[in-house]
Amino acid sequence: MDQSLLQPFSSATRILRMDHAHVLADFQKLRADTAPAVRSALCRRICTALDIHAQLEEELFYPALRELEAHLPALDRSEADHADMRLQIEHVRKLNQQAQDPTSALTALITEVLHHVADEETQLLPAAEELLGAQRLKELGARMTRRRFELARPHAVDMAADAARAAPLKTALFAAGTLLASGLAFQHFRRRRVTRH
Repeated sequence: MDQSLLQPFSSATRILRMDHAHVLADFQKLRADTAPAVRSALCRRICTALDIHAQLEEELFYPALRELEAHLPALDRSEADHADMRLQIEHVRKLNQQAQDPTSALTALITEVLHHVADEETQLLPAAEELLGAQRLKELGARMTRRRFELARPHAVDMAADAARAAPLKTALFAAGTLLASGLAFQHFRRRRVTRH
């Protein structure tokens, strides 16, 4: 594989650590006075992020570790944790869709996530870095990135809307301006390509 193609991608373990940090940061945004629309958006963001993260681990990361045939008890625990978290995710979603306050269910979910993250970040990810090596982790990171886009594609509109609802006003305005500028630049580029042909 051409090594230059892998340069823009992070290693698999870095991607997983960033996922952990993003979910926990979203959870930290919840306050007692959080507006219901923002709370709902954060719940959806957290649940979608956890779904995608778990699927990436189950489809790509865990099988790569299993291929090594190393004894990793944290790997067995991680797979079991996913089953428990999926039940809690569905409970949070159900409450959120019924316009009930999902805060206590979300807190239970995040408690489970914290235990899972602690296990992965102290045992599983360091073992993966040692056993798989930097090159294999970059290749795996590239595959995970491509798969993330595939998994996120059906949720893209909802994810963007929830990001806008959950963001502070300054951030939302900056994001809207960036999207507008990107759209204008894309149109300009497309027009220039059409006129050349």
